[in-house]
Amino acid sequence: MGLLDDYSQNDAVGGDAADPADSRKKRAELERNIVIAESDLKKILREKADLEMEQRRLKKSEERIRVERDALDKKLKKVQDDQRLLEEEIHRLKKKLKLVS
Repeated sequence: MGLLDDYSQNDAVGGDAADPADSRKKRAELERNIVIAESDLKKILREKADLEMEQRRLKKSEERIRVERDALDKKLKKVQDDQRLLEEEIHRLKKKLKLVS
């Protein structure tokens, strides 16, 4: 636990474990480390929630863009078909004109 290791460097093993003052000191340090770790966890959880919200927003945008692209592709195909039909009609009419002349 890297974050806790930084806070507990002063926690030496050994000494008189039966000393009440030493026990209180170690207990206070452990409680302080718990409060710090809980605070760090809350910060990480807020960041995670923010990232998940941004991910959902981007997925919605991606879906909207996909729908718009599909509609554009469909419209472009129709315009290309119309172009082809008109070019064929023009070619047919020019042939008729040559026959009439």
